[in-house]
Amino acid sequence: MMRFLLLAMPLLLAGCGSDESVENAANATAPVLRKGPMLGSVDLSQPVRASGAAPFWAIEIAPGSITYADRAGAGGTLTDFYPVSPRVDADRAVFPTQTPEGAPVTITLTRAACGEKDAPLTAEVKIGARTLTGCAWPKPAGENDAEPGNASAAPENGSAGG
Repeated sequence: MMRFLLLAMPLLLAGCGSDESVENAANATAPVLRKGPMLGSVDLSQPVRASGAAPFWAIEIAPGSITYADRAGAGGTLTDFYPVSPRVDADRAVFPTQTPEGAPVTITLTRAACGEKDAPLTAEVKIGARTLTGCAWPKPAGENDAEPGNASAAPENGSAGG
């Protein structure tokens, strides 16, 4: 008999309780999705593109990757920099990284309108002693991920780089 009571106890307890928790769960609000670090209206946890001219260069910064396209030579080259999280303050984000060879790279995005199409950010990329300037903007959703230099993706800008 004791064995029967021990086995029946969990079944009896399972029937106890109320439907209150089920009703409360139905009335609960969905969790709020938080954006990542923001620079003005740009969510830095989403892919960001930057580019400049003279010579043409482009960079894509996304969670877990930073890809640089140098179009100065014939055909250009793609280089993956070490991915880092930015240091963000109210008006700028700085990505201190390096090339695979160990050369220092500093990418600085500043909250300021840039170029003829008013990209929301200016960009400065320092690779060793070389400094490039241009504009930056959020990468359009669903755009080809092939490489950062996709000219159709870049807003027109009047920014020159050096």
